[in-house]
Amino acid sequence: MASYNKYTAGVEALVEGINAGSDTWKIALSNSVNAADTTFTPGTTDLATGGGYTQGGNTAAVSSSTHSAGTYKLVLSSPSAWTGSGGGFGPFRYVILWDSTTNHPIGYWDYGSSISLSAGDTFTVTLDGTNGVFTVA
Repeated sequence: MASYNKYTAGVEALVEGINAGSDTWKIALSNSVNAADTTFTPGTTDLATGGGYTQGGNTAAVSSSTHSAGTYKLVLSSPSAWTGSGGGFGPFRYVILWDSTTNHPIGYWDYGSSISLSAGDTFTVTLDGTNGVFTVA
C-alpha cells in the first residue's frame, strides 16, 4: 500500500482557505462546547452581553502568520481580558477561539470548572506568543 506524503507548501494553502493570516479572530467565553459545531453564533454559542462581557468576545489581532518547512503557525496578540461590572457575568468554563470572518469555531480551552465574575473581578486569557494558538503540519 502506498503512503501519503504532503507537499510542504500545501499546508499553508490548506490553512489559508480560511485566510488565517488576515481574517478577524476572536476569543469568547462559554459554559458549553459542542466540538462538532461548524458555526459560531455570538450570543448563542457564547455568553450573552451583560455584566462586563460582550457577546462574540474580544478581538485578538494577528501577531504573525508564518509557514516554514511544511508547518503553518498562527500567533495572536495577547492578553484578552474581561472585568465584571454591575452584577458580573457567568458562569463560563470554556474559552473559544473563533474566526469571526467566517464564523468558524476553531478550538477551545477547558478551564475544568465553571467561573463567574463579580463586579471588579478580572479574567485574563494569555495566548502563547511563541508557539502560537495553533500550528498545522
